[in-house]
Amino acid sequence: MDIVKEKFTLEDNLIGLFYKAQHSKEYRAKLLKSRLTFPLIWSALVIVLFIINDTISWFGIVLLILSILWFFFYPIRYKRLHIKHYRKYLENKKKELGDSYTEEDIFHLNYTDFKIYSDGVELSIPISRIEKLVELNTHLILFIKAGGLIAFNKTSDNYDRFDEYFKSTNIPTEQDLNWSM
Repeated sequence: MDIVKEKFTLEDNLIGLFYKAQHSKEYRAKLLKSRLTFPLIWSALVIVLFIINDTISWFGIVLLILSILWFFFYPIRYKRLHIKHYRKYLENKKKELGDSYTEEDIFHLNYTDFKIYSDGVELSIPISRIEKLVELNTHLILFIKAGGLIAFNKTSDNYDRFDEYFKSTNIPTEQDLNWSM
């Protein structure tokens, strides 16, 4: 059994949450809906204006340009809105926990379960309940079947120990080294 103390920051949690959200069906469906809805409405309005006036007015040209810009640049805005939302959520969670919040957790690593101790609270996760491990260019994200996740920063002093441990437990591993927030 290996005992490791690890510090977590708000940014580590933010990266984990946003990665999970960005790869969810709901995120992609809402993005697609928002990305297409306004340009289609504006384009339909331009067509109606063309039918009524028999020429494209400056207003129609502006709407077409806005439609094109919206289609290409809305994903950037949508991403920023989600990051802002998750950052605010984590800051509120930190305030809510108050003094019981700690940035340092103690991990007991063995080959049957993964135990986490934080301010007198113990959480034991059997290895069989770990869904997958995703390796990003900056973090390792451990997905738990119950829906939770833990993001480990690669710049941590303990990164090598965690990496060896997870690889030795035969947890399904994925790499997404090109992903960035």
